[in-house]
Amino acid sequence: MGVYDYHHDSGRSDRPKARCDVPLAENVRETSDVSPYKAYVEVIADFSSDGRMKPLRIIWEDGHRYDIDSILRVDRCASLKAGGAGIRYVCRILGQRVELYYEENGFWFVNRKTPGV
Repeated sequence: MGVYDYHHDSGRSDRPKARCDVPLAENVRETSDVSPYKAYVEVIADFSSDGRMKPLRIIWEDGHRYDIDSILRVDRCASLKAGGAGIRYVCRILGQRVELYYEENGFWFVNRKTPGV
């Protein structure tokens, strides 16, 4: 007996077949039912040669684009309001403080404004 070669599947494996024809987003649970305070957004980011990620622009759910004026702080943190954890980018967008989170699953989200506030 030898070591299992993870790069070669002879067809005798009991692992499920990868579905390359299905986009990644279809394999993820619908994001709108996670939390009413969590808004998933698209982010345009820059990557430095040492692997650091710097978000440059947020694209909101309705398609509006917001440039990130500055990044004030970066740390690993949980969102107590919306739930979820990841890397938190405290940003300044249009003069407002915005907390942008990057989750381990590759999704970006921001906290929605609290209803009634």
